[in-house]
Amino acid sequence: MKDYVDRLGMAGIDNPMRDVRLMLAAILGTTHEEILFNPPQTLTPEQHNKFEAWVDRRCRQEPLAKILGKKEFWGRDFKVTKDTLDPRPDSETLIEVVLNLMPLGQSARILDLGTGSGCLILTLLAERPNWTGVAVDFSPPALTIAQENAQSLHVSDRVVFVHSDWFQAVDGIFDLIIANPPYIARDEVLPPETLYDPDSALFADDGGLADYRKILSCAAEFLTFQGLILFEIGCHQAKSVTEIATTLGFNLVSLHKDLAGRDRCLVFMK
Repeated sequence: MKDYVDRLGMAGIDNPMRDVRLMLAAILGTTHEEILFNPPQTLTPEQHNKFEAWVDRRCRQEPLAKILGKKEFWGRDFKVTKDTLDPRPDSETLIEVVLNLMPLGQSARILDLGTGSGCLILTLLAERPNWTGVAVDFSPPALTIAQENAQSLHVSDRVVFVHSDWFQAVDGIFDLIIANPPYIARDEVLPPETLYDPDSALFADDGGLADYRKILSCAAEFLTFQGLILFEIGCHQAKSVTEIATTLGFNLVSLHKDLAGRDRCLVFMK
């Protein structure tokens, strides 16, 4: 095991021991804790070849989630592929904000724009059994993954999936709209691991602001009276996105920071 840990370390992987244990756990169908306390002494040839291939992929900076095919978010595992943005801890800020804003027991209909793996809307539906929602994405493969995640979380009966370019194919009104749109400027240099996510989920025109403008220009007609729209934002975008929203008739309700103290979520009311 030490040789593999050293290989990952030399490739610049943070916490290579953890990654080795997680890969072994996935291959052996056990847990990280079991590998920690009872490391395997031998692997079958098939298991060894698979492990070698995974280590090679990790050394090339491919995210562990893409290798394992899953990522934990808000205490639940979500299937991910090359067609979906890996759920990030920063995005859990949106979940915390929504659950704090809307009292337990209050019913709600929510719309998730650019759902990807479905981590946002499906987490909210799992946390609030009386909520329903619509999940939208422009990518059919991403919608397929989100549907599989809905089934594994047992919320399929409360969510509808729609293939749409933002609001284009959406009907009805909602108490809450959530969105984590592409917000990275096209000339920004990103860490190698990030580039394994689909470009369409990362980059936007107008310095990363184009999709906020597109969404906010249409959002009001899809919100109930006093309905809310929440965005994940880049850590330096709060002022710019607020200016766009204000110009289009929205009032800023609140700004929220992630666990690292960076601006991460904006809440608006029409």
